[in-house]
Formats: sequence, C-alpha cells, structure tokens
Amino acid sequence: MIKYILKRLFSLIPLLLGISMLVFLLMYIAPGDFLSQARNSKDISPEVVRQQEIQLGLDKPWYVQYGRWLNSVSPVKTSLLLPEGEKSGHSLVYFGTPDFGYSWSYKIPVSKLLGQRAFSTFLLSLITVLITYLVAIPLGVLAAVKRGGFFDRISSFLAYASLSIPYFFLALLAVLFAAVSGAFPTGGQTSIMYDFLSPASKFADYAKHLILPVFVLSIGGIASVMRVMRGNFLEYMSSEFATTARAKGLGENAVMFRHVLRNAVNPIITSFGFAFSGLLSGALLVENVMNYPGLGQLVYTAIVRQDQYVVMAGVVIGCVMLVAGQLLADILLAFADPRIRLENEKVPHKLLAFIALFILAIVVAFSWIAEAHPDAFSWVKWLAVLIGKILFAVLLLVLIVALLWAAKYFCKNFLLKILKVPRGAVAFSVLLLFYLGAVFADFLAPYEASVPRLSTPFHPPSQIFFKDGRLYAQIYENVDPSASKYVAVEGAGVPIKFFADKPGAKLLGFIPISKCLFGADSPDPDARIYLLGSDATGRDVFSRLLYGAQISLSIGFIGIAITMVIGFLVGGLSGYFGGAFDFVSMRFVEFLMSVPSLYLLLAMRSALAPHFSSSQMYVMIVIILAAIGWAGSARVIRGMSLSLSKRQFVQAARAMGESPVRIILKHFLPNVLGFLIVSATLSIPAYILGEAALSFLGLGIQEPSASWGLMLSQAQNDTKILMLGFWWMLTPGIAIFITVLSFNVLGDLLLSIANPKTVKRN
Repeated sequence: MIKYILKRLFSLIPLLLGISMLVFLLMYIAPGDFLSQARNSKDISPEVVRQQEIQLGLDKPWYVQYGRWLNSVSPVKTSLLLPEGEKSGHSLVYFGTPDFGYSWSYKIPVSKLLGQRAFSTFLLSLITVLITYLVAIPLGVLAAVKRGGFFDRISSFLAYASLSIPYFFLALLAVLFAAVSGAFPTGGQTSIMYDFLSPASKFADYAKHLILPVFVLSIGGIASVMRVMRGNFLEYMSSEFATTARAKGLGENAVMFRHVLRNAVNPIITSFGFAFSGLLSGALLVENVMNYPGLGQLVYTAIVRQDQYVVMAGVVIGCVMLVAGQLLADILLAFADPRIRLENEKVPHKLLAFIALFILAIVVAFSWIAEAHPDAFSWVKWLAVLIGKILFAVLLLVLIVALLWAAKYFCKNFLLKILKVPRGAVAFSVLLLFYLGAVFADFLAPYEASVPRLSTPFHPPSQIFFKDGRLYAQIYENVDPSASKYVAVEGAGVPIKFFADKPGAKLLGFIPISKCLFGADSPDPDARIYLLGSDATGRDVFSRLLYGAQISLSIGFIGIAITMVIGFLVGGLSGYFGGAFDFVSMRFVEFLMSVPSLYLLLAMRSALAPHFSSSQMYVMIVIILAAIGWAGSARVIRGMSLSLSKRQFVQAARAMGESPVRIILKHFLPNVLGFLIVSATLSIPAYILGEAALSFLGLGIQEPSASWGLMLSQAQNDTKILMLGFWWMLTPGIAIFITVLSFNVLGDLLLSIANPKTVKRN
C-alpha cells in the first residue's frame, strides 16, 4: 500500500505539469494579459508598463514564461531560469519557498489569496461529499429493499427532478427563498458582525452561511449516488453468492448488510474521487450566484480579468484536491475489498517519457518559429487552417451519416417500445414539442428576439380574455416605473390576430413566409402581447425563449454527435490494438477527466472566443464542449471493445485478413451502437447545461442573441428581479429543468430496454 501511495504521488507530478502547461498555453494565446488595464490607464506611463513587462518576462516566448513560473512554484529551483538581474547569489540548483506570483487584480501575493479562498472551497466540498454519501447510501439501500413500493417510487421521482435542476438555477431559487423568507443569509461566508461575535456564535454564523450552498451542491449528488447504489444493491441481491449465503441458513439481514452491501458499495467508493471534479465545477457556479468567497469564484474572476498567476495556482490547487480524492477513494476501495490489489499496474515509463518530450519539443519549436520567423510561421498557420477546414468538412460529413444511422437504429429498435411506456411517451412528446418549437421559432414567436421596447421593462404576462367573439390581451399601465409596477386597465385589451404579419420571418430558417402564428391586431405599432412577460429592455420573453431553444437544444445534439464519433474511434481503436496505443490514449483520457471540467471550459472559452465573431461563437462552444466530453464515452467503449476483440467472430475476421478499420466499423459498431444511443440520451443534458452555464457566466452566447442560460443571467445580475418577484424571468430555468428531466427519463428507459436484466430487476 505504501508503495502504491508513493507511486500515485509521483504520478501527480507529470499530471500537474500537463495541466499547468495546458492552462498556461490557453492564457497565453488569449489576447491581452494582466497588464492590459495598466496599458489603457492614462495615469501609468508606457515606460513603466514596458519596465514591468521586462521584469515579469512578458516580452519572452511562452515557454520561457512558463519555465520561470514553474521554477518559482517549485521547491527545487535553478538559476538558469531566473531573469538576468536575479541570477547572482544563487547556485545552479538550490532550494527555496514556492512562490505562486503576484495578483495584479487583488494587489496581494497569490499564495496569500489562495490561503483565504482554497480552504473555503475545500471545506464546502468536503461537507457536501460527506453529506451526499451519508444520506445517499442508506436511501439507495432502502429504495432497493422496498423496490416497487411507495418510498421507491417517490425517491426515484425526486432523484429525476434533482438531477435535472442546474446548479446555478437551484442557487438562484435558494437566494430567492432566502430573500423572501429571511430564514437564511442570501450570500457570503459570514455576517457583517462576525468579528464581534463569541466563538460559539462565530461557529453558528459560519454554519448558517454554509447551509444553502451545501444544500444546492449536495442535492444532485445525493440523487446520483442513490440511483447508483439502488441499482448495484438490486443486482447483487440476486447474485450467486447471495443465493449461496441464503442456502447456508444466513438470515436476510446478514445477507443484505454483510455480503450484498459490501460488494454494492465498491463502485460508490470508486466514484468518490471524481465527485470532487463535479463539485469543483458546481462550486464555481454556486459561489458566483451566492457570492461565496471560494476558489471557484476566484478562478472565474481571474479568467475574466486575465490574472494569469491566480488562474494557474487555482487550477493546480483544484487538481491536487481532485487527485487527492481519487487516491483516497482507491485506498478506501482496497480496505473495503481486500481482493483488490493496487500495485500490479504496469507502466511503460520509457514510452511515456518519449511521447512527453516529443510533444514538448514540437510545441517549443513552433513557438520559437512564431517568435523568430513570423513570416515563415504565417505559412505554417495558413496550412494549419487549411487542414483544419478539411478535417472539419470530413467530420461534418461523418456526423451527418452517423446521425442518420443512429436515427434509423433508434426508430427501428427503441421508438415503439418507448411509446408503449407512459413515462416514455410523455418524455418523448415533451422533447418533440420543444424541438418543434425551436425549429418553427420564427413562425411561433410573435416578435424578434432582439427587438426591445424600452417603455415596458419587466411587463407582466398578458392576461388573455374572450370578448365579442374574439380573443384579447389585457392592456397594462406602468404606474411606478422605478419598480416596474403595472396595473391592468379595466376593460382595455388588444385584439389577437392569428397569422399576423411579421416582416422577415422564415419557415425552417430559409423559407420566406412573412407571417407568425399570432400578433396584436392594432394600428399602434408599439402594441404587444406578452405571453410570458418582458425582460429589462421590454423584449418578449416568450419569443426569446423560442429563439433561445434553437441554440440551447441544438448544441446538445451536435455536441453529442461529435463526442460519440471521437469516443467510438478512440475507444474502439484502444480496445482493438491494446498495448502502447491503449495505454497512451487512456492516460490522455484520464488527464482530461482529472481537470475540473468547468475550469477547463472557461479557460478554453476565454482563450479562443475573442478570435471569433458572434456568429462563429456557437460552433466554438460546441467544439469546446465536445473536446472535453468524449473522454468518458471512450473509456466505456474501450472496455466493450476489449471484450469484443476476444469474441470468435472478431477472431475469424482477423484470420480472414480483414483490415482493422473494417472490423471496427462492421463488427464493433453494430454491437456498441445501442450503448452509444443510450449514452447520448443520458449525456445530452450535460451539453445543454454546459452551454447554459457558459452563457449564464457571460462567456457563452452574447447579446443580442438569445439562449436559455443568457436569459437566466439577467435574474442574477438584476436584484430587482428576485426582490420584486418577476417570476417569468425564471422561465428559461424551468425550460432547462423540463428538458433535462425528459432526457433523463428517456435515457433511463432506453437503458432498461437495452438491458433486459435491468427490466427484470426493476
């Protein structure tokens, strides 16, 4: 065990090197740096800024800057990487205190800043994990023992609902509840009078401020772990060793809690480490909404302000917390099941070192060419762009073929079975309705998404009434513009006209129709019908909800198609060839899974987005989400491919001389396509939530376009919405909840259909 722990600690070094290099590159290629504000200031002369650039090494290539940062944070340092003015007095190799640099945003050393913030996030995550597992495991066991009963059905419904609520939307609801009830603080870590309280009162005040953040972060984790625990417990209840134990005369309680529970809890322990990754990403959103001063809020602010050293230190600390959680999970797993041996993994150190040095040499060479020979590098850049366009066209063709094939397979093998189950029919109908609304948004929406009406901010939903054989929309008067307080004008209404004129409207986005489903039949050009109210600039929320669905819903399908293609290719090839290719590809998969996804997502978005126009941002978000989302699918498909490669029909195909590509496409793909469809259905919500999270944080789709996450961000940024109860501004969150809930129900049902053993258990 000691040998294994030391090996894992040493393996942390290349992992942190890789993550820190990736984040440093992303921050480097982003336009500007942490001195951009100083350059734009009239009070700071260019000479002073230039002096700071030279002192901080910002005039050097990225690898020189990275080497100096690495040298400063390492306890073992070398004078070779020090600036010329600091080399004197230091030997070639010497020991020193790790220094994470200086924060230009907060005007304090990064180490001191981390000391204030990292502990807060660690404590929040630790309490959340402990509560999640302490609550979820007993609930999962109870649901399995009482399967089919009232508790099982209620807990399953609540689990579905909990998994479908985005962290940031639940945090908004929690803040709204705290503001209305006054039972909890609306944000922060401590109260204003904290320093004047007694030790016992300080503890109570700190705990009170933790209640809502812990609740928001733990609710989804409890639902997820409970479902996994219930499924594992049901499976092991009918296993052979449980039957043998009963045959030997052991009581049911002894069988359940001495044998079944011990085996069923192993996968839960394994997921303990990766739970930290999700919590760190979720904490970033919750900390921003609830103004909790933690590591996530710090990293987000630093990325926005391009405070490079804070971002580097925050991501590294987050990854250390994640790897420590994984190591603790492995140790607990070994204690829970003594049959597991952790020291038997064979690692090709020479191959791994060669690949790392080769990649480093390529990156350094390209960076040197870019600095020393910019003209030559322009040709390299042009060639890279051309190759990228060709690869994109090929990938697009593959995606279209894959989607058509998957749709055909879905309709043939799953659709009728889904429609026969009531919950499946309801979920499918809801999703179909939402996607039809997105497709025909230009016809269904009475107004364009970006057309404001500044005279009616936060207009309430229009009441519809029937009069003189026609439908009317109630007219309201804004009696208090400062509070957007509207009063219905008695007896006044705007007639509703079906198939009203809408200049520029296009059916399916390209068929000109110049009509919409309904509109105001009034000579007043400013007359409007607000089915779901208006936002701060008087834009129709119902129309923006439909147009936003085009972005929020389509991103899931396109992103998951890319993910499944990449995951199938990498996982299939790893399982087929094995050996060095398998080791390298799976280590890269683990590398991606070891980075808190939202941290990496924000860094990639911040680095790449400024180079793209608003219309290209949609494609970029899809690519970014897919780039970090394929790892989990590749890992599962690799396991399935390893099993398939030993089957007789695959061995026969090899003996007949079929090429690996043909074997993978002809024999592997049909056997894993069902899993791909099920996995895609369960994974689409993650893409919808990823786009919503980016847009919610202001780094996704930008105004005047509409997406559900962008619409929800107004509810956070404008306190008037929560304090005055403008509930219609939260409808995008309800739409996200219903969509994700429907996908979760559909995915669970598909999983049951694809695995008849699960149906029999349930």
